[in-house]
Amino acid sequence: MPSEYVEPNDRAVDHGLDHAGDTEPASETLTLTTTERDGARVLRASGEIDTTSAPALRGALLPALAQAELVVLDLTEVSFLGSSGLAVLVEAREHPEPGTDRLRLVCTNRIVLRALEATGLRELFHVSPDLSTALRR
Repeated sequence: MPSEYVEPNDRAVDHGLDHAGDTEPASETLTLTTTERDGARVLRASGEIDTTSAPALRGALLPALAQAELVVLDLTEVSFLGSSGLAVLVEAREHPEPGTDRLRLVCTNRIVLRALEATGLRELFHVSPDLSTALRR
């Protein structure tokens, strides 16, 4: 499992999904790390979000939304965002209260931004260039 930098006073939980037995490179592994910062739950995703890894994202994101007033999903280190990952984001936006601004995304990654823009989903989410901006209420 890759190590994750955790800022002082943050509590980290690793939700790594390892594709044991796959013949593809390790870059296909999705790692999800959860921390608390400024009263918000921050999920940092690293790797690919596809049909195999999207359930792990869903399994971390939906409970976070049920427990925290604000959830920030940092997609900065995501190298692929497929339709399954986009479906999880849409589901999460409606969970547990449809239309609320409780889920914010951090993304400067062209691959992820392109997926959000091509599907018209970017307009549905509060997308920030960095964590500090996303945490502003």
